[in-house]
Amino acid sequence: MNKLAWVLVPLLLVALAAAVLAWRGRLPGRAVLNAWSSLLLLVYLGATAGLGIFWVANQHLPVFDWHYVFGYATLLLLAVHLAYNLRALWAHLRRRPVVPPAGADRRPVAGALALAGLGLAVGGAYWLGLRHGRTELQVGAGTGPGDRGLALIETFHAHSSHSRAGVLRRAPAADWGGAPPPFKSLADRPFLALPPAWRGAPEHATALHAQALATLLWHATGVTAERGGLRLRAAPSSGALFATELYVAARRIGGVAPGLWHHDVPGGGLRELSAGLPSAVAAALPDEAAGALVATAVFRRSGHKYGDRTYRYVLADLGHLLENLRAAAAALGVPLRLARGFDESRLAQALGLDEREEGVLALVWLYAPGAGAPDAAALARLRAATPAAAVTLGVTEAVHRATSLRVAGEGETALPGPAAARAVVPGSFAAPPLALPRPVRSTYDPLPVIAARRSVRRYRARPLPLEALSELLDAMSRPAALLSGAVRLHVVAHAVQGLAAGAWRYDAAMHALRASASGVPAAERRRTRAAALDQDAAADAAAVIVIAIDRAAFATDAMGAARGYRHAFLEAGMAGERLYLRAGSLGLGVCAVGAFYDDEAAALIGVDQEGEWVVHFATLGWPA
Repeated sequence: MNKLAWVLVPLLLVALAAAVLAWRGRLPGRAVLNAWSSLLLLVYLGATAGLGIFWVANQHLPVFDWHYVFGYATLLLLAVHLAYNLRALWAHLRRRPVVPPAGADRRPVAGALALAGLGLAVGGAYWLGLRHGRTELQVGAGTGPGDRGLALIETFHAHSSHSRAGVLRRAPAADWGGAPPPFKSLADRPFLALPPAWRGAPEHATALHAQALATLLWHATGVTAERGGLRLRAAPSSGALFATELYVAARRIGGVAPGLWHHDVPGGGLRELSAGLPSAVAAALPDEAAGALVATAVFRRSGHKYGDRTYRYVLADLGHLLENLRAAAAALGVPLRLARGFDESRLAQALGLDEREEGVLALVWLYAPGAGAPDAAALARLRAATPAAAVTLGVTEAVHRATSLRVAGEGETALPGPAAARAVVPGSFAAPPLALPRPVRSTYDPLPVIAARRSVRRYRARPLPLEALSELLDAMSRPAALLSGAVRLHVVAHAVQGLAAGAWRYDAAMHALRASASGVPAAERRRTRAAALDQDAAADAAAVIVIAIDRAAFATDAMGAARGYRHAFLEAGMAGERLYLRAGSLGLGVCAVGAFYDDEAAALIGVDQEGEWVVHFATLGWPA
């Protein structure tokens, strides 16, 4: 039954009863109607307060949305109202209704008018909310496909940015509908059960076989905990929505027949899509590759909650997942390589996907242990895909097409050269660098860390050692530029030993920090909280790692500026997951945050949005 129906059923039943009584000329008096409304208020007060307390206590969800604040204020007012009416309610329940004063009008005309006015006001607000701020995004033609792709990226990023004023100016431009199922079900396809995943790195891995594949898949998308009806996964996801789906292209994987398979997460196995590799998929794999993983996103899983910001979230979430894959593959000795150039539409067609609903975002080549992963050339002739007009999912669909590539046909131009990059506007980081302690780079088994990883939203008031921060920043910057060299790391220090409170930029080449002119004193943790949409974790953490992308760097990506944007977001997500894993190995807590005011976040770390875009927050500290 729909959630909205559950909420409305008691009200509809009472309204139906009142309508029947009114039709029969037996409409209750004012005192009886007041008793009915008080009973309803008791039901809704208990349900709202109970659900709110349960979810906050169960998952420590941050209360940062205005409607939560207004909701709790409403609960307080309703509690006061009920306190004043409990005597009358108790009398009614004991069949001793309060006798109205002599001459009182029993017909609640004024109440009916007030309810009608309230209904009109709420309906009008809902109607305005659906329409207010909807605009068609206009993208200039530019001088070439690369320029147009960059123009669309800039338009999308601005449109999906949060600001305090933007909440009133803009509404989602697509009808996302309700939440789709959390798992894709292909129950009618043949099933292959996989062996149990290794939960620790084995001593020797001499072949890419079914158990190694199962280990990779589980540490990417496996269910590691269940809380409050949610199945939490190995890789973090915004809102615990987990839009990513994984597909396996098997060529020489022991125990898995050659062909295309879908990873059935709840079933712990694979569902066969086709026997043998379709030509389009085989062409996307280097000859040396034993197989590949294709990562997609079911856009509506995130979109029903996050609207036009969805593409940012699914890319960052996938980046976290890809880093888990890379770390698990390294632990198993399985060579892995992220492909930069491939034709999304051909892969989607081979997988039987509707690109408007589920888009291909990444391709990962897998090799047999010891075989090495040579630099395989991308598809010989690629061109930038035409950024089609928004159709089903609005700007999300348009930006996905803009970041996609296509195999060029006869007479079509191949992928254009790097787009002209705009000049970088540097932040205020002129102060001399502060050298960080030399990182120890101690080794650890990532598999149990991935299995135990959780987002931490509550922190102890305990300073973070500068040595720990040094280890984390070093881990985040290695390996460098798997997909993009556009990622930039910043630190907002609240309580770090040996480091003044404020905003700092990390210089990976020197392993040093440079202070920003826009320092954030410890007394102004509120600024960090405000920029992060008033989430308490951002203010309570000992430090906040802010990940940004350099606009000039991604604009000169060899695959085109639009594809460079996707690569930069994926790289940022991978860096964020390296923070999760290294922090977990040190006993520290991390929480990735994708919801923030873009303009306030840039001001917080002292960068100009003409030069860098903030794409991710990560709170850091000792778990409470």
